[in-house]
Amino acid sequence: MAPHDVVHCSDGARHIAAGFSMSTDYQFDERLSALDEIMLRAEQNPRTRNWVLSLMILEKKPTKARLLEQLERASRDFIRLRQVATPAPTPLGFARWQASDSFNVNDHFQNIAMPKGSSFQDLLALTSTFLNKPGDLSKPLWDSMLIDNIQHPAGTTAFVFRMHHAVADGVGAVQLFLSLFDTEPTGRRDFADLPVSKRKSWLQRVSADIQDSLPAVRKVSEIALQTTLAHIKAPIQSLIDDKHLLDSIQRLYGPTQATASPLLAQRSLARGLLAWDFEFNPFKRALKQLGWSVNEGYLTALTLGLKDYHEQLHCPVDSLPITIPVNIRQGGASEQSAGNHIAPAKIILPIALSDPHEIADSISNQVRNAIQEPALRLMDWLAPTVKGAPQFVVDRIADSMAQVDVQASNVPGYPFAPYLAGSKITRSYPFAPLPGVALMVALYTQSNIAHIGIQLDRASIDEPDRLEACLKQGFEQITALGHKS
Repeated sequence: MAPHDVVHCSDGARHIAAGFSMSTDYQFDERLSALDEIMLRAEQNPRTRNWVLSLMILEKKPTKARLLEQLERASRDFIRLRQVATPAPTPLGFARWQASDSFNVNDHFQNIAMPKGSSFQDLLALTSTFLNKPGDLSKPLWDSMLIDNIQHPAGTTAFVFRMHHAVADGVGAVQLFLSLFDTEPTGRRDFADLPVSKRKSWLQRVSADIQDSLPAVRKVSEIALQTTLAHIKAPIQSLIDDKHLLDSIQRLYGPTQATASPLLAQRSLARGLLAWDFEFNPFKRALKQLGWSVNEGYLTALTLGLKDYHEQLHCPVDSLPITIPVNIRQGGASEQSAGNHIAPAKIILPIALSDPHEIADSISNQVRNAIQEPALRLMDWLAPTVKGAPQFVVDRIADSMAQVDVQASNVPGYPFAPYLAGSKITRSYPFAPLPGVALMVALYTQSNIAHIGIQLDRASIDEPDRLEACLKQGFEQITALGHKS
């Protein structure tokens, strides 16, 4: 398996984080990518909403004025925070990011207090409601909330930041938070000038759509011609290549050999959150002793935990389908561009295996094969052709991505604890979308702390406390195994 950053984030993101300053070369394309547009259209279906959230525990309460100042600063650096996604003017046109006519950072911020005696579970319940509320697509796609009177060993105040997945993928989120955080409590950076962006008229947008479409039409024509000539010159080899691509599509996106878990089969719109953290360095040292990457250790721990959960509830399964998002940025300019550059890769967790080494080997081989599949960029190829399709087509595409029980993501963060408006961020729990699956597990590392955030379907998980205990035990097993080696 590839290093710590194969799932969702890239080496470029880690280098950015190490330098802790937003890249001046980061590009914000005016035009939404087709994948981003499909994500936004999926908002019409409550089952496929695509909002992500970070729940940060702060050492102390920051002043509201300074926090708003930092949010304003971030919106000038990461200009997606000041923009709205405007629909295409024609069915064949492009949705575009345009400056909001009435952006005010206060409209995206609220400050509340938990009732006295509230628990961490109460905070998670509030966070779940905040994460899953419908978004207003006519405004910039983010919200934030400062929460007082929380109960947590690492702080008394929480800050919640929610954004739509179309705003950024994992690499983009790293850039966004670099514009929001500081490296020290007194650190303040200069404000960038207000972004200059004039909204295009309908006629200007249609004209821009025509100009933007010409290269794509030319490219499609060239590909069609090349394909035709290839079939004429070498028909047998072309048929073999076509079969390889179709086989790749079947492996990545077709039905799996794994049977869906009966325990995780039910679906609803009821959501819940689980969150915990543990020291990352002992886990990382254990993985080094075992010769595993962080991803191998992470997915092996999930396999052990889910195996234990099924066995305790007397419903053993042999395997479990899972999807992981793979970063498909190709270096260069793509590393410095906003939008989503990810593709889903489907693998099978080998639940029937008991030996962690065999589990890790199976996962490693599957992921290595998945990231080399020719069809990994299928969504990049197909998205432009379906973005103008009827809503039921978009719904079917979104539903097809949910034909697994579990999704998992891994985002490497900063090697130190950053500051927000003068307050140290002691914990950062990540929560990713739940697009029709039973549970979405996210791992985020910051300083020496690994954070696990899980969004789950309450109809799928009958005993969330038991699930949490089983998954915790899975990570503990890996740590103990490595220290014995």
